[in-house]
Amino acid sequence: MDSSGVSPGLLHIKLLALVLMLGFCLLCGFSPVCVMRRATRFSSDPGSRHRVLSLASCLACGVFLASCLLELLPDFLNHMRDTFSRLHITLHYPLSEFLLAMGFLLVFVVEQMLLAFREQTSDVSLEKQALVDPHRSRSSLSSCAVDAGLRVFLLLFCVCVRAFLEGVSVGCQRERLLETCVTLLLHKALVAFSLAVRLTHHALRRTLVAGALLLFSVSCPAGIGTALALEGLMDGPQVQLVRCAVEGLTAGIFINVCVLESVWQESGSHRIHKVAFLLTGFALVTAVLFSKV
Repeated sequence: MDSSGVSPGLLHIKLLALVLMLGFCLLCGFSPVCVMRRATRFSSDPGSRHRVLSLASCLACGVFLASCLLELLPDFLNHMRDTFSRLHITLHYPLSEFLLAMGFLLVFVVEQMLLAFREQTSDVSLEKQALVDPHRSRSSLSSCAVDAGLRVFLLLFCVCVRAFLEGVSVGCQRERLLETCVTLLLHKALVAFSLAVRLTHHALRRTLVAGALLLFSVSCPAGIGTALALEGLMDGPQVQLVRCAVEGLTAGIFINVCVLESVWQESGSHRIHKVAFLLTGFALVTAVLFSKV
């Protein structure tokens, strides 16, 4: 055992997980982007391209929804309970639910502020005409650019923060490390694929998509490296309380983004197919998380 208190075997597993996490997330993130770009270049039917991308986006919605409801939310509640139990603090106020509500309402407040600012700086009548247009023309896409940009940024923020915190947990873990790393690797691969699909669905520029995927790919390895570098300091009460607050706000934001935007906006034509793909994404994450049991 070295001076930091970590056995060489555990250290090697964590370093290997760091490298594999980075490579696997990059592979699973950039592969669908390249495939979709190539398919768009060689396909002559825009309707079929849009239909395939919409179904893939529903699959990504299921992945994010399961990640939020089955992983992020339970982990946050358990971490809050364990943290205050170790500090011998008895809460008489629903603090966990309050943090979730603050994250949820934060999205609503920021979104309404952006909408109010846009209404003051643009022609309101033209904007309302674009919003009621049933065809998603170029003008309707540009009028919703602020909303889409905010949602994409919040989705990227949530998955990156969650990946970083999971990396910190792996870096501090000493038991069942190999099983945790395998499960985390599979889950992050699904999230990277889903994030790439969602970014492509919003028709962002290649540089933005590449930057977002790269940021997500380095988040979990950065968490592992941070925990290894600061081992012994990550278990302090102040750090744990800050982590609880960040997890709660992130979970609230993620619930808003997943439920109110990612799921509902995919309604329309081909409802049965979209529901089937959403449930498939949900089932994939469920199967991965079940392997931890």
